[in-house]
Amino acid sequence: MQGSLAISLVRAALDRFERARTTGEPKFTVSLVARAWSHGRGRGAAHGRRVHERLWGDLSLIGQSEAVATPLPLAWRFRFGWVYGVADQVLFERGVPVRVAEVKSYDSYGLSEPVQASLYGLLLELNFGVRPNVELVGRRAVEVGGWEELALEALSIFTRRLSNKNISSNI
Repeated sequence: MQGSLAISLVRAALDRFERARTTGEPKFTVSLVARAWSHGRGRGAAHGRRVHERLWGDLSLIGQSEAVATPLPLAWRFRFGWVYGVADQVLFERGVPVRVAEVKSYDSYGLSEPVQASLYGLLLELNFGVRPNVELVGRRAVEVGGWEELALEALSIFTRRLSNKNISSNI
């Protein structure tokens, strides 16, 4: 992927994220969709929000560097509304996103953590047209196998619960 194409795709992804955040349309965070999969509590939620409030840094490096890892805001508009969030780390090699990692401060993962990582993989795939590797990272990295199916199943479960329970969006 050429540098200018990579930068235009990053800008388009950032524009989608901003539209998702500010729209009056239904919108749901990746964390909310993942929580619908299990009954766990977000053990690192407050810390994660603090980390994601920071600046992203110079995203133009994505198109100029051999390899860059950065948090990355992602969003996609589905029929039921927007799904959006900030992936903890996306590794770009020569402008191509090749890996997305959901970073946790603990190593015992429940059901929602692989779902969350998988949803970021799907959002990355939809925004950039590439299939990344998806990982959970605590003290060690664990690859999430079958992440596409897991993400699609999570969205299916979430939308069923949306229609059954009328879950309100975080507008």
